[in-house]
Amino acid sequence: MHKSSYLRMEHLIRHYEPYFTQNKESIKVLDIGSYDVNGTYRQILTNPRYEYTGMDMAAGPNVDIVPKDIYHWDEIADETYDLVLSGQVFEHIEYPWLTIREIARVLKPSGLCILIAPSSGMEHKAPKDCYRYYADGFAALASWADLKVWHTSVGGVPTTGQLDDWSDDWNDGCLVAQKMPFWIETIEEPFAQEKRFPVYGFRDVYKLWEAAVMRAVQKFETKKPVVLFGAGLIGSIVLEIMGAENVQYFVDHSSTKIGREYRGKQIVSAEDYLKESSKYNCLITASYAASVEIRQELESAGAQCAILYDI
Repeated sequence: MHKSSYLRMEHLIRHYEPYFTQNKESIKVLDIGSYDVNGTYRQILTNPRYEYTGMDMAAGPNVDIVPKDIYHWDEIADETYDLVLSGQVFEHIEYPWLTIREIARVLKPSGLCILIAPSSGMEHKAPKDCYRYYADGFAALASWADLKVWHTSVGGVPTTGQLDDWSDDWNDGCLVAQKMPFWIETIEEPFAQEKRFPVYGFRDVYKLWEAAVMRAVQKFETKKPVVLFGAGLIGSIVLEIMGAENVQYFVDHSSTKIGREYRGKQIVSAEDYLKESSKYNCLITASYAASVEIRQELESAGAQCAILYDI
């Protein structure tokens, strides 16, 4: 088990603990894929009220149940567990929709499941390596099993400032989902940021997009029309969040883009923007490294701007 997986599982359990432990003297926990390879989640659940059971496809350390059929757990009765955990297992399961249905079956009413699986990383057969998981994939599995999604993320990071401890090549995807009846409360998201490793070769750190845009816009000192510096994928996402009516135009350095339209907005050069920069608030919508360079460029020219990556 890699360190970031353990940290995320511990963080998610502690975040949702006030809800799934409410009014309960004991909490029955099932850990799917519990075989002890460089550590387990059992150490997170040291409180005496947790009744931990480990399940895996082979007998060994930290394994209490080995089902005869990995897709039909006849050894476990319906509605047995308050909490079902699994980490670094779902990428190895050939038919995960069957597994999520079994999780839903063995959960008690209002029971919670927390799943972690990589979104990237090298192939590692144990005995097979079938999938990588993004947030939408995990949400789809939960929906298939009639579970309510409380949280999905990829590379989720809390505001600890210790990003390196939470980051590795596996870039974990996470799911928190609940069996009916669902909690009524609105629960704060457990992770304030996501740290992703795109397949095209560089690393970006960014918050959940909506929160990033909101926080960046709030830093503008005066209310002015907004321009977006960066006519690319990130700019498109931000335009969608802000609404096209709230964005005047795009700014970009690319000679192949300047003078054209992107998402219905004109693209102008940085030189032309700087001639009238005092009229606008500029939100930089580029990768992290590019955003830092663009900010330095604009500020040295006396223009005010904001980026998506400031905490």
